Parts: sequence; C-alpha cells; structure tokens
Amino acid sequence: MGFIEITGPGYTELLLKRLRGEVPELTWLKQIRNILRPDLSPGVTLLDIGCGTGYAYNTFREFGVLYTGLDLESQYLRVAEQWFAGVADIKFFQHDITTFPPPVTAEIVICSAMLEHCASLMPSLQNLVDGALRTIVLRTFLGNVEHIYTISSPVPHHRETHKKYNNQYSFRDVLGYIEGRGFKTRVYRDEYTDGMPQLVDGVVRTFYVVCARKQSNGS
Repeated sequence: MGFIEITGPGYTELLLKRLRGEVPELTWLKQIRNILRPDLSPGVTLLDIGCGTGYAYNTFREFGVLYTGLDLESQYLRVAEQWFAGVADIKFFQHDITTFPPPVTAEIVICSAMLEHCASLMPSLQNLVDGALRTIVLRTFLGNVEHIYTISSPVPHHRETHKKYNNQYSFRDVLGYIEGRGFKTRVYRDEYTDGMPQLVDGVVRTFYVVCARKQSNGS
C-alpha cells in the first residue's frame, strides 16, 4: 500500500509544513512528550514508526535522544534526510512495518495514526513491539470490537488500485497482545480529539493513546 496514493499531494505539503515549523506543534506530540518525559534523557534511543518527514524529532530534540525514523514512503524520507543532513543523532530507514520487524530496535518506540491504516492488526503490531526494548507509545483507533473498514483511494487516478483503511482495533486484542509480551499498559484519553468520537470517511472512530512499559522480573 502506497500512502501517497491514498492521501494525495495535500498531505505531503502538510508534512512539509510540520517539518518547517509553519504550523503549531501537534497536540498529540505534546501529549506523547509529556507521557515519555520520565523516559527521556541524553542518548536514549527513540524509534518513530510512520515518521513521514521526521518532524517529530523536533519535539524530542531538547532531550538529546538518538532518533530513528521509519516510513514506507521514500519521498518523505528523501525530504527528511535532506532537511536533517549533518545532524549526528538522527537517521532514517525505508521500511514496511506490515511485513517485517524494524531493522533496528530502540528503548522507546512511538507510532501515531499509522496502525489503523494497515490492512490488519497483525503482523504490524507484533513487528512494532519487536522493535521496543523498554517503552511503547501507540496512538490509534480503538473500541470494544475490531472493525476493518476500507474506502477507495480519494485520489482519482488510484481509486481502482488502492484502498484506504480506517480500522478500529479492539482494546482486548491490542492491550492483551502487548501485555502478553511483558509490558504493562495504560490507556490515555487522546488530547487532540478530547477522546471523543469523530466521523472519519463515513465511519465513527475514536483515538486513544496507549503507553506500555516493559516489566522487569518480579515487578
């Protein structure tokens, strides 16, 4: 699934504006930074899955983290690599999280508004968790039951070839899997949407933020 083919040039331009600081810092990034504040210190490794142009790095830069961005779209990554050229503590990889685990692991993994656009929960969630050594922050659509939902690409010349997924995954499946991998989870109300349902491409969806921290033996 090519993300550009289901979003069009408008979303690409928005990613550029975020990178250049032409729009305010995103509410969900502020929330994730606040959640992760106890985990952030110089030299901590952070893996951003679905990084786009790498704009999230600016939210964590002050903490001296070692940032790695993963994305499927080479176009976004070329922009990111050019923008951050010469920055020693940042790197990018083109990668499809729906197929393989990340090429690197990190102490912290973040992933926002990406998992719901995959064709299914697994193996994407499994691959995401495989990349996390200590902490995960995941923001996606959650509800009582799983609901896989697609529409044709809104980009006219890709309507016949690409589908846009806006899936809802179940709390039980997501939290149960993560906790089964040795993490303790906590669910937060999404501050950007105030945890309220939204109409998304004709279907009702609600964002939640999940923080999962690896449990040590005996804890």
